[in-house]
Amino acid sequence: MFIAQFGQLLILLWKLSSVFVIPLIMMGYVAVMNSYDGNFTFAHLDQGKNIHKWLVFAIYLVYILFWKRCNKPVTSYLKKLEY
Repeated sequence: MFIAQFGQLLILLWKLSSVFVIPLIMMGYVAVMNSYDGNFTFAHLDQGKNIHKWLVFAIYLVYILFWKRCNKPVTSYLKKLEY
């Protein structure tokens, strides 16, 4: 019973990851840019050049393509855990 509920939780987290990855991408982008330029903050990303916004959007689209490609195998594997 615990494994079935755990499998359902993993399926839910996998589906929600397509939404929850956006803040992670933004924090990661700010951290990477801050390592190159010592004073890059979220305010620079929010109010700065559009190239930063487009790069974050492109990274998100790459993740969505990865998610879409892996969705069926991952979901079927997680459903096998339920039984």
